[in-house]
Amino acid sequence: MGSVAFPEPPSTLALPSQRPNTAAETGEAMPREGVDPSDTRLAVSVLTRSLRLRRGENVIIETWPHNVALAEEFVVQARRLGLRPMVVYEGERAFFDSQRLASLADGSAIAAPELAAIAAADGYVCLPGPADYTRWSDLPPPRKASLERWLGTWNRILRDRSVRACYLHAAIPTELTARQHGVDLAAWRRESRDASDIDPGVFRHSARRLVRRLGTGRRVRITHPNGSRLDLQLAGRTPFLEDGCVDADDLRSGRYWTGVPAGYLITALDERRAEGRFVASRASRHRRGVNPGIEWTFHNGRLISYESQDRSGAFVASYREAGRERDRPALLSIGLNPRIHDAPLLEDQGRGVVALYIGRNEDHGGRTGGSFRDYALLEGADVTVDGRTLVSAGTPV
Repeated sequence: MGSVAFPEPPSTLALPSQRPNTAAETGEAMPREGVDPSDTRLAVSVLTRSLRLRRGENVIIETWPHNVALAEEFVVQARRLGLRPMVVYEGERAFFDSQRLASLADGSAIAAPELAAIAAADGYVCLPGPADYTRWSDLPPPRKASLERWLGTWNRILRDRSVRACYLHAAIPTELTARQHGVDLAAWRRESRDASDIDPGVFRHSARRLVRRLGTGRRVRITHPNGSRLDLQLAGRTPFLEDGCVDADDLRSGRYWTGVPAGYLITALDERRAEGRFVASRASRHRRGVNPGIEWTFHNGRLISYESQDRSGAFVASYREAGRERDRPALLSIGLNPRIHDAPLLEDQGRGVVALYIGRNEDHGGRTGGSFRDYALLEGADVTVDGRTLVSAGTPV
């Protein structure tokens, strides 16, 4: 990337009648005729509460064909709030055809003007794609590796320029993805939109005690009537609260992405300590498929056996291909969002849901690298830290 010169972001203009202000000061949703009101509320919430953009700042909206209408509403609301929007469009058919026909370098490269635009932005909204994300999973490994290298460059620019970015999970539901996950599209869309309309301050307030216990405690015990009884250990690592907002503290810590909906607390575990069984009570949905149930047994800090109900064999295949990181306890998360229960890919955010991850955890302050990570979900569990109740029968205390 040495040949690309990134311009300095333009200074914010402040006309006499346009004093610099947070867009949130005028951020009430204003429905438009012929537009889904939930699109309007979502756009305003992301721009004002999640990214905290100010009048005169630049925001990029990335979209694929299935989210063009939502992207247009982001543009309208951004301009109404005094922001300067730009849309980046990726056609799904063109994307996959180019991956099939172009060379590795040419098919994966991001154009220099786009990278320069990202460097000049203050905010970035990702309306994710492709809609058929199973085709992404089916790309040849060299092709995916090439794409990931370019995405790494893209993310470094976001980080180095302190661009606040939001990945909009609420924009994933489509007829295709609903069929792939076996859920009702209208219900999925309604739940993800409702779960997005929560002020980040609500999560910060409800998580204060949990953050303190997980940050200073040592011994974790998870129990459940289904036979789960697992002892884990904390390592004094700072828990991360995903509250759906990128603020100054996040940027100072190198965190420039948030997700919407949001609402979970996650911490890296001591990778050397795990004893007992963790029996999932909820299915785990991945972009590669659905695992209806899984049971993990740990001894002396390692996963020594597992049982999986995944008929596709996706978990077993990825586990067998993984390195030594696959047997290590990695992360523990507790869901905080009271409006999530059945939304695919978001179940771990449901209030009181306990998620246990194995594999890589270095991205959350742990010591385990590698590429493998998987998770299992437990609803209705009891969780204690040093004998003090953190979650009681699935309800955070």
